[in-house]
Amino acid sequence: MDNGRLVILVAVLVGQATAQSLPINQRAPSTPGIVARREFPMTLLRNQCLEFTEVKHGDKPGDLRDCRVTEFGEFGSIDGQTYYYALYCLIPNYAPGKGKCNDDSLNARYHRERGLAIFVGHASNGNASLLFERVNGEIGSLRYSRPQIINAAAGTLLYLPIAIEGTGNENASEYFLRDGSAWEPVEAVEWFQGLLRRIPAGLEIRKGVWPNLQTMTAVAGLYRSADANCCPTGGTARIALAIRSRHFVINSLVIEEAQ
Repeated sequence: MDNGRLVILVAVLVGQATAQSLPINQRAPSTPGIVARREFPMTLLRNQCLEFTEVKHGDKPGDLRDCRVTEFGEFGSIDGQTYYYALYCLIPNYAPGKGKCNDDSLNARYHRERGLAIFVGHASNGNASLLFERVNGEIGSLRYSRPQIINAAAGTLLYLPIAIEGTGNENASEYFLRDGSAWEPVEAVEWFQGLLRRIPAGLEIRKGVWPNLQTMTAVAGLYRSADANCCPTGGTARIALAIRSRHFVINSLVIEEAQ
């Protein structure tokens, strides 16, 4: 066992009163959210939080008072490598009440999907390398879900489902296209802005639009100004999408009138 790994194990086993988290290297400066390669024992990742880049354990209002692994598991394999994910419950000091991540409090339920990490496993030594870490400094603004590896018409996609908290369930997801042995980011904002410009006058989209990556289609309900948020009456936008030059683009748009 190398000295670095021994330090990690000792910190975890005897340093529970401090950060209770596994340290990671700082982000690679050229690609936000992608961190330098660092290996961890798989057995620890199932039960131990990382030391995240944007939030830490501490006494400041925005610091963490509790962190737990909510969910951990395998979600796909490619090129002989197995991918794992962890979802984290993160409760900041400013959260009301005294609920902890491992109880049945409102805090535990509300904060159970506030962080995400993706790891690549190494069968040779039982360790895993950190590929992505996603924790927003404004804890509670984003909700993370189980990632996916999808074989699409454009190639192999790594999909990080991320929702903006609120009734609109806005889509802040990230998408990556496999290029050789690397994951390259896919631009996923411009197509939606273009969609908004093509909606007929007097109609709007109030909810998040979540593409089906296997069919490369998306559907959006259209609202009139007087509509309640529950019930769009302006018809439906049906979108066919493609990925070109690592950008989502609209292939076709059909506006169906309300029946």
